[in-house]
Amino acid sequence: MIKFSLGADSSAKVILKTRKILKEKGFIIFEHGINDDSLDWVEIARRVANDVKNKIADYGIIFCYTGTGVTIVANRYKGIRASLCNTKEIAICAKKWNNPNIITMGIMSVKENDIEGIINAWLTTNVDKEELENIRKIDK
Repeated sequence: MIKFSLGADSSAKVILKTRKILKEKGFIIFEHGINDDSLDWVEIARRVANDVKNKIADYGIIFCYTGTGVTIVANRYKGIRASLCNTKEIAICAKKWNNPNIITMGIMSVKENDIEGIINAWLTTNVDKEELENIRKIDK
């Protein structure tokens, strides 16, 4: 069973939609920050990154207002490849060339109707075999 760590510093519609999509696909979800005002975006990103790093979750999705801050925080953890994926096209390219184990999104940019396409693009796109060596270099 595939496990996701989901983090956000609000309960915006895009986040609730993400939760619904992941549950409908049968994924196990660990949540950080959603409906919990005691955690700031930095701590939420740390918790999701730790879940993925420590193999509690296979993948992570983190939201903040722009998506930039949580991307920076997550990428500080060894073995994490977080990519800001505010569009389906970026999710496809990120997966092909960087194989992120965490995607981040900005609630100011991503619309509720875009979420499913972004998640599906990321999950179903194959990694470009010619990029595998570069991906290994990232992890070093």
